[in-house]
Amino acid sequence: MKSFSTKKEVFEYIKKKFKKESKLILVRGSTAIKSVKKFSDFDIEIWGSKLRKPYYEISFLKEKPILISAYYYKYKKGKEVPKPKNVRILFGKYNKEADKSFNNPKHFAKNKYSQKEKIKRECQLIVDFFFKYLRTNKKRYIQFIQKRI
Repeated sequence: MKSFSTKKEVFEYIKKKFKKESKLILVRGSTAIKSVKKFSDFDIEIWGSKLRKPYYEISFLKEKPILISAYYYKYKKGKEVPKPKNVRILFGKYNKEADKSFNNPKHFAKNKYSQKEKIKRECQLIVDFFFKYLRTNKKRYIQFIQKRI
């Protein structure tokens, strides 16, 4: 299991791990700009030529458990535009196509998984919701976990 000393190290690891297969790597959400808390999750977007199944990894930042979640999207060339406030670019340039695609509901269309992949995805969702519960203490996340058990 990986262990990091700083948030910058996490970002460097992500960049190195996914750079070969991408045109744009970004972090979206609170961990992109705010400090990392115990049970934080890093929502990574990998924009490239190949679509793949999501990638998940549990690691430690100092002694805090973190979840790295990477999702793959089809990259299209477009005019460079300013990134949203809750986005950190790790590699590449944020463009109009990525912005437009992210705000399109079809962007989040359900993927088709094999039986083995469905089980893995359900386990990953349980971990994600459990981290959210531990971070926020909101009981609704326990209900989401209960549905999947």
